[in-house]
Amino acid sequence: MNVIIHNYKGIHARIAAMIVFRANQINNQYGVYMFIQKKSGKQKIPITSMVALTSLGVKSGDEVTLLCQGEKGAEALQEMTQYLSGQIEIDKANIDEMDTIIENATLTSEKIFESLSNGLVVVDENNNITTFNRAAEIITGLKRENVIGKKAQEVLEDSKLHVVLKTGQEVKGARQKIGKTTIITNRTPVIVEDKIVGAVAIFQDISEIDRLSSALESVKELKERFHNILEHAHDAISMVDDQGIITYVNPAFEEMWQVQRQEILGKNISDTFAQDVGIEVLKSGKKKLGARIQKEDGTKIISNASPIFINGMMKGVVATSKEVTELQKMMEKLEAAEAKVKYFQEELYRKDKFDEAFQRIIGKSGSLREILTIASKAAKTSSTVLIRGESGTGKELLARAIHQTSEKKNKPFIRVNCAAIPESLLESELFGHEKGAFTGAIRRKLGKFELANHGTIFLDEIGDISRDMQVKLLRVLQEREFERVGGLETIKCSVRVVAATNKNLEQAMLQGSFREDLYYRLNVIPITLPPLRDRKGDIPLLAEHFIEKISKRENMTVKGISKNVLGLLEAYHWPGNIRELENIIERALALGEGELLDEDALPGYLKSENTPKTVELVNLVNGEVMSMAAYEKQIIQKALQKHKSFNRAGKALGLAHRTIALKARKYNLISEE
Repeated sequence: MNVIIHNYKGIHARIAAMIVFRANQINNQYGVYMFIQKKSGKQKIPITSMVALTSLGVKSGDEVTLLCQGEKGAEALQEMTQYLSGQIEIDKANIDEMDTIIENATLTSEKIFESLSNGLVVVDENNNITTFNRAAEIITGLKRENVIGKKAQEVLEDSKLHVVLKTGQEVKGARQKIGKTTIITNRTPVIVEDKIVGAVAIFQDISEIDRLSSALESVKELKERFHNILEHAHDAISMVDDQGIITYVNPAFEEMWQVQRQEILGKNISDTFAQDVGIEVLKSGKKKLGARIQKEDGTKIISNASPIFINGMMKGVVATSKEVTELQKMMEKLEAAEAKVKYFQEELYRKDKFDEAFQRIIGKSGSLREILTIASKAAKTSSTVLIRGESGTGKELLARAIHQTSEKKNKPFIRVNCAAIPESLLESELFGHEKGAFTGAIRRKLGKFELANHGTIFLDEIGDISRDMQVKLLRVLQEREFERVGGLETIKCSVRVVAATNKNLEQAMLQGSFREDLYYRLNVIPITLPPLRDRKGDIPLLAEHFIEKISKRENMTVKGISKNVLGLLEAYHWPGNIRELENIIERALALGEGELLDEDALPGYLKSENTPKTVELVNLVNGEVMSMAAYEKQIIQKALQKHKSFNRAGKALGLAHRTIALKARKYNLISEE
């Protein structure tokens, strides 16, 4: 039976309570059960359900259909139709019963909301939260008492309910982050009489689904990577299941055994490779390492096999194999690599310390600039360089600069301090040795010349090696070849030699301690570094560099240097050269106070040696002043004794060399032969 609702506000909560109250009376009176259905709808609902009736959203003028179950259904429908077709008035006499119905309906809705496993958030037209169920608390980690009445976007990260209120558009299946939780949510506007009065968000925690999805993707990626590793491995790899059926072989296995995988996959390992170590492991369940197999052509194979256990059950065996000859080659390469790594580790540590001590060649003196010009030209060649100079003048620094600006800069730079290595070990250090060459030679060792191949070898303190070693070194320089100690193999090497010494090699040759032929082999491009006392103009630059470097290294405040200290440094004769200067600066920084380095921080010997002394410039003879000519003769005689030539003596006295020569002859200071 159809009926049109004329109530001007439709079936709202209070009217729905009236209808439920009246429907219960009619059901009880006639012993029937009535249903109501919106004409445009497909689902019938009990007319006595307050929540369901309200959810129909029946408006004034809408047509509904009444249905009934029971013998007296016609009478019941007739009476209910009459009630609905009129203007339903609120019966004040039954107001308490209707309030109870509304209250029960509200409680029922709240229980439904609380029992939901999905989060539910309801906001009013001002986006203030009015409902926040238990599931929402669990998912968001927020308490309802802390969010009810607040704006949704204030308490929920990235909330879009205010957008739904504004647009009235429903949103389904949106992903959203709330803290560390990922949710999927549906957002729907609440519309009453064509007006948006609120919005509802229902959401579900999908963090675990996301995690599982990511884990599944990771497993897939890992499997792909694992497959690629197996396919490109140099070792032959095979896998069999617990029945011995071959499930996988890689390309290296195919090459080693000259088979095609499609021909052996699915076959039993016992039928195809009777010697395979995996057969034994299948039977014993224990891994087998270092098993030796010999192929028909005599090639020896070393194999390792391990069982695969899953949940305590053996599911198969994986085996890897390698030819012994290849393994031997790899061991030799490994030994060579280990020797290089060990050397470069030591060099890296020493180089780091070196760079901290002297990062660049500092100085503007003419003598130093001239040396650097020669060195830069030498770097463009592969000729042997002999660097000479006193201890501490920076010979190794210059050797490294030559290497780093040469074509070999990307090749090894190997340093050997010949004076620091015992004579009995120097040959082994330079040329290497074979296993068993002498007591303690437990394996082959590569020498420094071999490590420096195609690069540069720096032989420091070359003047300290014995004549026997000089002969062997001469052969390397001439022939570019050598043998390891205890070895028979002649090893070719292409290496640039830079040697250094603070010894007088010419005097050593006269004494017979240094070979002339080696001297001339080394002295192709000689470079002599000037001592610090001959380039005192560079002392302020060097002092400033060391102050800045040491202060940075020791985390000190960078200090300046007083003029008095600079004067003392420039007056000192510097037997230890630049190395001694750095040590003195480091000491002064450690012991000094204030913003400037002063005399108190300098070692006592530096101050005492530089204390001005009273000097008599005019010598008296028997208390009388001599003639000007006598004094002039003495001055020129002293200058010639010190400087050995008219030119240098003239420069020292500020006179032309011709003037010095004339006066020397005048005073009979030179032989006329």
